[in-house]
Amino acid sequence: MATSTGTISTSAGPLDVATLVSQLISAESQSQLTPLTTQASSYNTLISAYGSLKSALSTYQSAITGLSAASFSSQKSSVSNAGTGSNLTTDPFTADVNSDDSTKILAQKIKSEGVTSGTTFSAGDSLAIKIGTNSPTFITLKANSTLAGVRDAINASKAGVTASIVTDGSGDHLVLESNTGGTANTIKVTANNSLSRFAYDPSSSTPSTTTQIQAPRDATKAASGTYSVGVTQLAQTAKLSSASITPGSTFENGLLAIKTGTGSTTIIKPSTNSLAGIRDAINSSDAGVNATIVSDGTNDHLVLTAKDSGATNTIKVTGTADFAVFNSDPSGTVTTPNVSNSQLYTTGTLNLKVGDSTIAINPTANGSGDIDLTQVMTAINGAGAGVTASITNDGTNSRLVLTPNAANATAAISLAGSGDYSGLSVSGMGQLLKAQDAKLSIDGVTVTSPSNKVENVISGVTLNLSKVTTSADDFTLNISNDTTGLTSAANTFVSAYNTLAKAIASMTAQTPSTTLGQANTSAPLASESSVQTILTQLRNTLFSSVDGGNGINTLSDIGIGFQKDGTLALDATKLSTAATNNFAGIANLFAGTDPDTTNTTSSKNGIVTKLTTLMTNLLSDTGIIATKTNGLQASLKINQDRQTAVQTRLSNMKDAYTNQFNQLNITLASMQSTQSYLTQQLASLAKSS
Repeated sequence: MATSTGTISTSAGPLDVATLVSQLISAESQSQLTPLTTQASSYNTLISAYGSLKSALSTYQSAITGLSAASFSSQKSSVSNAGTGSNLTTDPFTADVNSDDSTKILAQKIKSEGVTSGTTFSAGDSLAIKIGTNSPTFITLKANSTLAGVRDAINASKAGVTASIVTDGSGDHLVLESNTGGTANTIKVTANNSLSRFAYDPSSSTPSTTTQIQAPRDATKAASGTYSVGVTQLAQTAKLSSASITPGSTFENGLLAIKTGTGSTTIIKPSTNSLAGIRDAINSSDAGVNATIVSDGTNDHLVLTAKDSGATNTIKVTGTADFAVFNSDPSGTVTTPNVSNSQLYTTGTLNLKVGDSTIAINPTANGSGDIDLTQVMTAINGAGAGVTASITNDGTNSRLVLTPNAANATAAISLAGSGDYSGLSVSGMGQLLKAQDAKLSIDGVTVTSPSNKVENVISGVTLNLSKVTTSADDFTLNISNDTTGLTSAANTFVSAYNTLAKAIASMTAQTPSTTLGQANTSAPLASESSVQTILTQLRNTLFSSVDGGNGINTLSDIGIGFQKDGTLALDATKLSTAATNNFAGIANLFAGTDPDTTNTTSSKNGIVTKLTTLMTNLLSDTGIIATKTNGLQASLKINQDRQTAVQTRLSNMKDAYTNQFNQLNITLASMQSTQSYLTQQLASLAKSS
């Protein structure tokens, strides 16, 4: 047998499929997926950066929105006393300037005649609404409509008014209110056919059933100047206190009624018969008073306090039977029930109680030997009880009237009679405080007010009274322009922009490399033209010209200008000089408005007014920030879809490679088995030879 001299020296084992496939897929991923993930990261970085820019712009928007016209035209008050002597009054009043509604701008409001519920207005009929000098907006009903449908059609038309419906005894009324205040923004309505009742044109000779319910008004300021002010009386709230009531007393029978001022009488219906039950019933009613219970350590007292001050807000309490103890007349007097003119008193007793003191009244007979009501009156007046008795007569009956003197003005008064005197029994609450108006003089003119908060006696000024002045006082109120407030507003304006400018500078910064051959470092928005567009619009707006300032037309006129780093600086001296010479011009520069509110680019609009419009546009859903962000998000979505496709392809490729190499492994394993067999056979042949 021939002998083979060849051998198989290779020993090919199974392949490392996982490693081979991983390396192949990694190579494919580097060329296909990595560029996409890098691009997605760039998109996300830009989206986040634009989010930060939007946040910075929103913060700036909030800051300038807070700068109203009043911020740049504020006024201040000061009070001085030129009186002489050692007993001068300190701080009898303070003054708030432009704090009430009297100086605020008002929008016109009109109301139609009453419309019967269910009335239908015909399809095709129309309205035309014109605001000021603006072009009219035409509204045509697309279908038969109720009044609510007319309202909704008007509101959907954006005609410059807000429509609403109010209902009263005469029916439903369509109310239109101008969306912009001021006398330049009046409403004119023309209408036809079924809608003709809503026509409104004050200049027309044709009568209209639609009427004005709120006149338009321009914003005004407090009247600057000096005013001599004296306070002779403070307003008071009526306050009553009952006589002593033994704790645990119950009130089973009778009625209790309370009337405050000129209001209607309220019947009080306690749910329990205790004093606390009466208190709670009063407080839950519409009687116009607050009720409390005060204890003197032995007995309780029901105290009633009117909710509003002023001479007309008196408290009258009428009680019968058990509730008679709470009777009170605003005059402070106590009046007995009617007594017949022929009534004589021969039996019984009569006791007068003033506060906590009780005095027995012992009338003496007249020349005829009788005791009548006149003798009772005389006995009370001679008792030294601190009250004066008098008699009123209506021709048939008489009444005994008890009036406390000054020392007992706050005391509760009652008469308790027995026998013939029982008809004189009466109780009354003590008047702790009398309802009264505030009284003051302004430049010698006497003024009254139901409250110690006296509004608009001086236009735009609210006086808060706290003390009465004396003849030794000589108070002067001075109303003047508040240059300090103006300076503060100007500083806020500058600071707000600088905060924004620094934030944008950080987002667009480019840092040069200090290492040779290394690239510069750039912030995310460094190359974004949109950001430069925003900055250009801001700067153009900041230094645009404003008409109507009488020499103050730009920010540079009051000392505000750009610095080298792009921020603003304020020259306080130049601002102070401008404020002294033309305070109103500065307010116009910042907060002026064109009566034609649709003309947002008008040169009559102030810088803050223009900036507010600009920021609204920049941050709107169709603004440059939203447009850029939406574009980036759309690109990111496309990128993510591509990544998904590549990942799917790589996954399929991985499966294919794995299958191929596994099959190759099987083949190699088979070849190894064959190799082993042949090796054994060759070895066997070699031995046999």
